[in-house]
Amino acid sequence: MLQFKQDDTAAVLILTLTELVTLQDPNYLFVFTHALTNDVVAFVKLNIDDESNYPQRYNQFTIDPSVVFDGRQPGEWHYKAYEQASDMNTDPSAAGSLLEQGKMLLDRSEAFAFDMYNSTSSFKTYNG
Repeated sequence: MLQFKQDDTAAVLILTLTELVTLQDPNYLFVFTHALTNDVVAFVKLNIDDESNYPQRYNQFTIDPSVVFDGRQPGEWHYKAYEQASDMNTDPSAAGSLLEQGKMLLDRSEAFAFDMYNSTSSFKTYNG
């Protein structure tokens, strides 16, 4: 499971995409869908953006969650990674094969703080 914070400026995606690739030097389309709102975020990472020292074993990309998920709801997201020849297409129906899918948790930039109210309680009782 991937996990990002909304205010992170650099987060690392480590995935195993190469093992299912059918294209020569593919680009990768990432599609994130919010589990409740069905909000969709899609972006492309080029093959040359792969930072992995061993791309046959794993692929590593850096993204900026504060930009990619700007204004998006925190919570559970589902992601899919596709291969494609295009370096601009963000439509999954026009992409190549599905290489990997999974879940991502987008945490709030700040921890949620509960407010505690100190109110006096008074009770009225009735006798019979």
